[in-house]
Amino acid sequence: MPNIFSGTNDGWCATGLVSGWATARSHAGALVDLNNIADAISVITIPAIGNIGIRRAFFEFDTSGISEAPSAASLNIYGYVGNTADVIFVRGTQSSTLVAGDFNSLHNCSTELAASDGSGAGTLAGVSGLAYSSEVSTWSNSGYNEITLNSTALSDIASLDTFKVCMMEYDHDYLDITVTSRVQVGNYWADNGGITKDPYLSYTAAVTATDNSVFFGCNF
Repeated sequence: MPNIFSGTNDGWCATGLVSGWATARSHAGALVDLNNIADAISVITIPAIGNIGIRRAFFEFDTSGISEAPSAASLNIYGYVGNTADVIFVRGTQSSTLVAGDFNSLHNCSTELAASDGSGAGTLAGVSGLAYSSEVSTWSNSGYNEITLNSTALSDIASLDTFKVCMMEYDHDYLDITVTSRVQVGNYWADNGGITKDPYLSYTAAVTATDNSVFFGCNF
């Protein structure tokens, strides 16, 4: 299975700590880091003051050489500190150089993000063309996590020159359910030295049918 390693335009975007769930979930983005070796994505709250913070991770892969949808593919993300969150991988629309405003660069989600209320009104479940994976409920922080990609992702790998992905927390951020504690997972980025822990896309190329026919042992 060929591998495509993530470009160094990977990293996280975040809200910082803001007042209230709806403000955080629909935030325009305040913080960005695209030069870290390893870090965590998280959804947190500080109950004493009611402040909320959300962080989302972004990755990109050069898929310009793939013209047919693979028969299978997976994302492989090496874990770091933290494994208390469930996550999901979705289609990102981030800039060619990641900026804080890419926090909400999620495919076809503006209406849902604006409807955020902490009770599910702004859930992203069911947004057409968004989800690239199922919920990921287990996370290793000492090895690679292999995430199977769905048919939407396989199609986009072939049609997009740059395959852009966001990893976001599932139970609260993706579903729009307010949080009462810190949940997070960690991962390594492409800025880590070498490629031993870099994120990568693994795929099985589509099988191309041949036009040859065989009749009584002869091609014709």
